[in-house]
Amino acid sequence: MSDTLITTLRAHVESHYPILYLLTHTDTDADVLIRDLADGRKILEWNMARGVVDFATKRPLLAWCDLASALDNLLDQDLNHHIVVIRDAHLGLREQPLAVARLKLLVNRILADDDSAVTFFLLSSQIFIPPELEKFITLFELPLPDESAIRTIISDYADAYAQAMNEETLGKMALALQGLTRYEIGQLINRGYQRDGNIGLEDLDLVLAEKAQIIKKSGILEMLTIKEQGNDIGGLAKLKQWLQQKARILSDWPAARAFGVEPPKGVMIVGMPGCGKSLTAKAAAALFNLPLLKLDMGSLMGKYVGESEGNMRRAIQVAEAVSPCVLWVDEVEKAFFGISSGHEGSEVATRLFGYFLTWMQDKTKQVFVIATANDISSLPPELLRKGRFDEIFYVDFPTEAERIDIFRLHLHRRKQLSAQIQLEELAKKTSGYSGADIEAVVKEAIEQAFVDKCVALDNTRLLQVINHTHPLRDVMANKIKKFEERFAEMKIKPAS
Repeated sequence: MSDTLITTLRAHVESHYPILYLLTHTDTDADVLIRDLADGRKILEWNMARGVVDFATKRPLLAWCDLASALDNLLDQDLNHHIVVIRDAHLGLREQPLAVARLKLLVNRILADDDSAVTFFLLSSQIFIPPELEKFITLFELPLPDESAIRTIISDYADAYAQAMNEETLGKMALALQGLTRYEIGQLINRGYQRDGNIGLEDLDLVLAEKAQIIKKSGILEMLTIKEQGNDIGGLAKLKQWLQQKARILSDWPAARAFGVEPPKGVMIVGMPGCGKSLTAKAAAALFNLPLLKLDMGSLMGKYVGESEGNMRRAIQVAEAVSPCVLWVDEVEKAFFGISSGHEGSEVATRLFGYFLTWMQDKTKQVFVIATANDISSLPPELLRKGRFDEIFYVDFPTEAERIDIFRLHLHRRKQLSAQIQLEELAKKTSGYSGADIEAVVKEAIEQAFVDKCVALDNTRLLQVINHTHPLRDVMANKIKKFEERFAEMKIKPAS
């Protein structure tokens, strides 16, 4: 925990701020902090599990009672020079108007006495602030161990197990373990040692499994299994080269940071449907050797006021907790559609957009964002300016040379590439086809050849399928034309 945060909290206690709300997932760290800040004051605690307890031992002092009853008891006591800890605050206060009213009465009584030195600490794993108490509360988030603290934890375990560890291994392990609590880090190190008698990079699969659990429990993000690789993408040479440069930086981040390299923020990939945007997001995660998280913007929308914003905040917190990772926001234009239109839905979208922009600008965790979009004409210009993403690439329909690569890739993957197939002729006949169109042609031709009990696939079969195929460019001619005009105006860097 940073000295700055401790100093700030101490200043608030000494200045008699009535309620300090600590957002934390680690009770033991919060207890150590409060004990230090108490500076000899008596500490009282209520928690949902056992009611009023001894702060040090957590043993009940009274028969169990709800928070409202506990606060009623405190109204009859002299609390001067006390610390009052309310653990599980979101459980004790949510839909409990009597508890809220009695806490407000206590705070007003304390504020009316200039000599009173009483501080309430609300501890919770999620934010819940009743409007009646909002003006009395100061919110703090207790951070998880940073890279420096994790290095110390790893070194302490390595010393305890008499394990030698070089600086490079220590640095890579510290980066991988970011986002976990001290307890989780210790458990993973113990598991790794018990498995093979060693503490090292071979244990990082345990870290990935632990972070997958965090994502599953969030219910907002999805961790995708990656099968795609960089060589599964046909064409897009400039985009692939750019991603390879970022991969080299991320693979040796401690050295890159020491050299003065800025942390990579992310990339926006825009362009025609079916031309490889989603495939690139998956292949990039494989290239970076990082877990791929997909954010479904539809899952963020809640029915209660503030719920959508809370879900966005939670999604970002989870992504940062499992960093380093790749966060894929697919069809980002749908998430922020209708901003500034004035209706209620657009107000929610505007708030989500503002939170997302601020995070993109200020984020320090290694969350590489890949945003993909078909139509960016409805997106606010703030999202597209430099500083949000490292670069914006435009993916167009593949060129003839790229179509040759795409045909070769799909035929080779299905073990149908042979001398009987003239890739150049196929590429000439598929002008205006997307990568998805070409894949559909190959799959249909192979299926027909199997049904007709052919020995092998040939050019004739593929050309027949091509002649009966209506590519996306023809099916969506008007919309594609508008896309092309819009992208030409914006002068976005081409991916090919």
